[in-house]
Amino acid sequence: MVRRALDAWRARPTMLRDGVLAAVLLALVLVDGRNDDRPAGVLVVIVVGIAALVWRRTLPLLALGVTGSALCLATVLGGAASGGLAASLIGVYSAIAWGRRFAGTMAALVEIVAVAVVVAVQTGDWADGDVLGVSALLAIAVAAGFAVESRRSAIREASDRAERAEQTRELEAARRVAEERLRIARELHDVLGHHVAVIGVQAGVAEMLLATDTDAARTALVHVQDAAESVLSELGALVEVLRETDDDLRAAPAQGMSVLDRLLDDVRSTGLALDVHVSGEEQPLAPVVDLTAFRVIQEALTNAHKHGSGRAQLLLAWTSPSLTIEITNPLAATPQVGRPDGGHGLVGMRERVASVGGAVLAASDGTVYRVSVVLPTLPPPATPAVIGAP
Repeated sequence: MVRRALDAWRARPTMLRDGVLAAVLLALVLVDGRNDDRPAGVLVVIVVGIAALVWRRTLPLLALGVTGSALCLATVLGGAASGGLAASLIGVYSAIAWGRRFAGTMAALVEIVAVAVVVAVQTGDWADGDVLGVSALLAIAVAAGFAVESRRSAIREASDRAERAEQTRELEAARRVAEERLRIARELHDVLGHHVAVIGVQAGVAEMLLATDTDAARTALVHVQDAAESVLSELGALVEVLRETDDDLRAAPAQGMSVLDRLLDDVRSTGLALDVHVSGEEQPLAPVVDLTAFRVIQEALTNAHKHGSGRAQLLLAWTSPSLTIEITNPLAATPQVGRPDGGHGLVGMRERVASVGGAVLAASDGTVYRVSVVLPTLPPPATPAVIGAP
C-alpha cells in the first residue's frame, strides 16, 4: 500500500511535487511563533526564497540563486538567526544532486562567507555560533547532494551498460540468424541443385527414349527416382539438424568426402563423362572443411554438366597443409542461359570456402571452364617425445 502510494506520488509532475514541498515549508514558516519578532521585510524575503523551490529540479540554478540571495538578504535585515536557511539548504542540495556540482558548492561557500561577513560587521564576532551553525548545515547539504548525485550517476551508468549489453545481444542474435539463414540457403542450394539437375536430365532422356528403347528409358526413370529419394533424404536430414537445440548437433555436417564415390556415380549416371585423378596421401579434414569439399565438388560438377559439353575432369591433390580440388570442363559450343559464373552457386561456393580459410579461383579462357579450390587440412598429430631417447 505504501509503495503504491509512493509510486503514484512519483508519477506526478515534478513541479507539482516541488510546489507541495514549498507549500509545506511555507506553512511551517507562517505558523512559526518567531514571526512577531521578525521585520516584515525579512518575512517577505523568506517567502520569496521558499517560493523559488518550485523550480528546484526543473531550473536548479534559478532556485539556487534565489534561495541563496534570500538567505544573505534575510541575514542583512534580521541577523543570522532571522530565517531563510531552510530554503537555502534545499536549494544547495537540489543543485548538486541534479548535476550542478560546481555551482552548488560555490553557492554554499559564498553563502557561508556572506553570512560570516554580515554577522561580523553587525556584531564584530567572526566566530558567532549562528555562523558556525549555518556553515555546518550548508556543508551537510553539500555532502548529501554529492552522495545522491553519485548514486544517480552510478544508476545511470548501470542502466546505460545494461542497455548497451541488450543492444549487443540483439545485434549478435541478428547476426546469428543471418548466418543461419545463409547456411540454410547454401545447404538447400547444394542439395537441390545437383539432384534436380539429375532429375531434369534423366527425365529428358526417358522422354526421348520412351518410344524407341524402353529399357534405357526405364533405367533413366530409375535414376530419376533415386535422385528424388536423395533429395528427400537430404532435406529430411537438414530439417532434423535444424530442429536440434544442441549447437554441436546443429553444426554437424550432413555429407562429406566419405560419400564422394556415390556423388561421382550419380554424376556419371546423368551422362557426364568424368575423369578422376587423385594424387598424394589422403589427409584428415575438419568436419566443416570435409562438408565444404564435398559441396564444392557437387556444385562444380553440376555446373559442368549443365553448362559444359558433356565431359569433365576432377583432380584431387592431397598435401600436408592443404587439399586442392580442380574441376575443368570444355564449354558447350552453343552459349547457354545461366553461365557457371552467374547466379548464387559460385557466390555461395566462395562464401563457404572463405569461411573455412580456403581460396577459390573460377575462370574461363573461352573454351574451358576451370574451378580451383584450396582447402586447409588438419595438421599431423604431434609425435610424443620419448624420455631418455638420444
